[in-house]
Amino acid sequence: MAEGYVLTHKFDQMSKEVRPLLEVISVFNDLCLLIKEKSCTRDLEATVQKLMVVFGNDFSVLARLLPNIQTISPRLDQLLTDYNKAAKKKGSSSGSSAASKMGVGGGGGGVGVDGDGAGSQMNLRSICFTLQRFVRVVSSKSHPVMLFLDDLQWCDDSALSVIEGILCDVSGSSCLFFVGSYRSNEVKEDHAIFPLIDGLRSSGVPTTNMKLEGLTPLDLNTMISDAMCMFPRICSPLSDIVFQKTKGNPFFVLEFLRSLVDGGLLEYSTPKRRWVWDEDRIAAMDITGNVLHLLSSKMSGLLEDAQLALKVAACFGIKMKESVVGYLSTNSEYSNLQSGLEHVVAEGFMIKDGTSAFKFVHDKVREAAYSLIPDSEKNQGHYRLGMTLYSMTKGRNVDDIIFSIVDQVNHGADDSLVQSLELKLDLAALNEMAGVKAVDCSDYVTARSYFNTALLLLPPNNWETHYDRSLRLSFLFAKSSYSCGDVEKAQAILQIILEECRCIKDKLPAYFLLVTILYSCGKEVDAYTTCHDVLSQLGETIPESVNPKAKANTIEATSKLIQITSENDLFEMKEMDEELAVSLKFYSLMATVAFFARPGMFAFITSRMVSLTMKHGICKHSLLGFIQYAMVCGRKTEKETEGASRIGKIAISCLKKRYDVAELLPKVYLCYYGFVAFNTDALQTCAAMLGQGFDAGMSTGESGTAFLCSVQHMKTSLHTGEKLPSLLDKVDYYLELSILYKNELTSGYLGIIRDTISTLIDKGETTSSKNNSKPDSGKKPAIISESMYFHRAIQAFWLGHSERCHHYIGKVFQINSAIGRLNTTILMFIYGLNSFQVLKRQNTAKLRTIPKNAISALKTATALSRWNFRNKVHLLEAENFSYQGNHEEAKASYAAAITSARCSRFVHEQGLACELAGFHYIKIGDHKSAWSFFNQAKQCYAEW
Repeated sequence: MAEGYVLTHKFDQMSKEVRPLLEVISVFNDLCLLIKEKSCTRDLEATVQKLMVVFGNDFSVLARLLPNIQTISPRLDQLLTDYNKAAKKKGSSSGSSAASKMGVGGGGGGVGVDGDGAGSQMNLRSICFTLQRFVRVVSSKSHPVMLFLDDLQWCDDSALSVIEGILCDVSGSSCLFFVGSYRSNEVKEDHAIFPLIDGLRSSGVPTTNMKLEGLTPLDLNTMISDAMCMFPRICSPLSDIVFQKTKGNPFFVLEFLRSLVDGGLLEYSTPKRRWVWDEDRIAAMDITGNVLHLLSSKMSGLLEDAQLALKVAACFGIKMKESVVGYLSTNSEYSNLQSGLEHVVAEGFMIKDGTSAFKFVHDKVREAAYSLIPDSEKNQGHYRLGMTLYSMTKGRNVDDIIFSIVDQVNHGADDSLVQSLELKLDLAALNEMAGVKAVDCSDYVTARSYFNTALLLLPPNNWETHYDRSLRLSFLFAKSSYSCGDVEKAQAILQIILEECRCIKDKLPAYFLLVTILYSCGKEVDAYTTCHDVLSQLGETIPESVNPKAKANTIEATSKLIQITSENDLFEMKEMDEELAVSLKFYSLMATVAFFARPGMFAFITSRMVSLTMKHGICKHSLLGFIQYAMVCGRKTEKETEGASRIGKIAISCLKKRYDVAELLPKVYLCYYGFVAFNTDALQTCAAMLGQGFDAGMSTGESGTAFLCSVQHMKTSLHTGEKLPSLLDKVDYYLELSILYKNELTSGYLGIIRDTISTLIDKGETTSSKNNSKPDSGKKPAIISESMYFHRAIQAFWLGHSERCHHYIGKVFQINSAIGRLNTTILMFIYGLNSFQVLKRQNTAKLRTIPKNAISALKTATALSRWNFRNKVHLLEAENFSYQGNHEEAKASYAAAITSARCSRFVHEQGLACELAGFHYIKIGDHKSAWSFFNQAKQCYAEW
């Protein structure tokens, strides 16, 4: 692979006991260095550019996962430096904000509601998604990536699930070749390797299974014959004995032959000028059929210092860091460790891996070295090593070897060794430090293990005697469990926290994480009720329901409150105090939940957030509240609509200038570009930003918000006239992920959108999905039913079924849940055009008002965004002129509709305008012009 990248890693027994996921992430981190080393300047710049485009605002997420990414180019290093400076500046400017400062527990050493608290963090799925995106960028047919992972029998579920996710990337756009090896005699039927293999096959990933047996007697004889430069028939007696002893295992064969040479049973005879051997003595050797016996026997003959070095190194796994050697060597018990390791290297048992570590040449060599320690002394040996490192490094920065220290202590610690409370608390602090380090490395499986161990080291009455530490560790344990996908465990720990906490302030992070979990599990009503309960405890009064009149009055009062507020006013506003900032965070989450669970309360909640901000100061969640409020602002007049867009824009601008918004970015993009921006911004821009919102949400663990972004992305893209085959690929990608994540709400939405795309391409004849049946008419939430009826109306319109289209539009208006959405405006456009077809069969006064209302609504929309809606007004007016017999005005309006649709890149509506113009010219007898327009329409539809 001269132009590709080869990644290799070997797991060992210590990997399984500690952190295989971290090792997998580390492999991809090393890929960054390999890319820089092997790429020419042109390819490197192209890769950097693609990384910046693909990751955009969430590049910091990638950098957190793969720190070496910044070494690829000074541009990336500068990008991350600028981001960190901005984040630090924004963090310091937030003053005493609860969003950045508030801790839990009386001692101040608690967990904040944000930051280390209940804010978003990566989880196994977001790690997998981020690595998928990275591999898509850096791999290609010209630069493929080969990943070889050896000894997968020592790999755990979490690491293998990430590997499976990368290989089963449903976008299918990466160029990754994976080779994994494991010893079949060292895995049980329930090992995670087998689900990995089944998962790859069920996802359609081409797989090949190869079973490597030992060398056959003939092959072994050929190998020995070549090695000794002798005829095969002469070597045959020796090779037969070797085969009987080793069963043809290549590594075993080599070690056995070396042992024969060392023992003088196989030697080169100078007089005879060939190799000679003692067949009887070799045949009589008892090697118990195990290569470990050979190796350990040889090791037992080494000097005492060398044997100690082997034992110590074996306790740390396949590799031992140079820094660990340095710290241990300062202790009298291990003072000769360095010289012992050098002797071991000279004997060929280990090699020097660069300047940073000593590494065993084979995992069987490591096993043999470990077997030198009697089983009864292994735990104590690990513990002694860990405590020695701990004592030698106390008071120093041990960030680089914290895992080594804690792993050794935990491996050997038991009640007989750790008895004093003071020592237990010290070890609990060490485990907490290691857990936080693991979280920083995005290894939540390992972090969960460390936090759990820390909790177990606390005394039985820990909540009474060590309240702050118990609270902090319990919350970290719950959060890491949630990030690992263990929702039940996380909820159980959170319930304990809520029962043991002494005040509402200490319960807040647990409550927030609990609501996040309930919402992500589809329990919106429970999530809403919990938010309501917490806010009530914080002194907020929230009614059970709000009638339409009160709702309208609330919106009107809030609009007056902020109608003259400028971006500078928000930016200069004082920081909100801690308690209210926490309330705003819960209000923000409550608003998200209410949008689905209690839509009638959405306006009240967002209005309350704006009101509290204007009265008491600002925090980042109150700015999200402004954007959420913009979603429900009045849409009756041009002024109201413009006001909503203005509020959304200044809130986003202030949010980016004043705060670190990585955590809120998915929600911000969803709320603004999904429900507000279409009034003023180009639909293509809105669609692109919603796509970024999906990527940001999936990368930061906000999968619920990410999938809502995917729905809005597909809906908006459909209205832009994006090519339907491309849309079909995208919706299938989103749909497969939503099914994988068991997000039924998103799957329902996307299934409806997919049905429309498939119908528009070829009436579903070749593009229908085997996994998705057409939406049924069973009982559904109003918001899903509205979407279903909307799309059935769209399908009927484009297929020319005017009566059916009219029927489904009426169904949508009966539900009336789409206040201020893009669908409402598009529907009015379709309603107006379709009514002209219905009028040909039933000319009623009610039907005649529909085009007038449609033109009026679209003109209001056009006043703010000519790009999005001008062509629609022209086409409605053209149809109206044609209906009224004003042929010259109709010609001018059709031409204007075609031109403006072309300028806005709405190819589907350009084709529609050409088609309707063709029918108009047939009506007035100009068949030549009609043919020209029909031909243009055909070309546009073909492009669509």
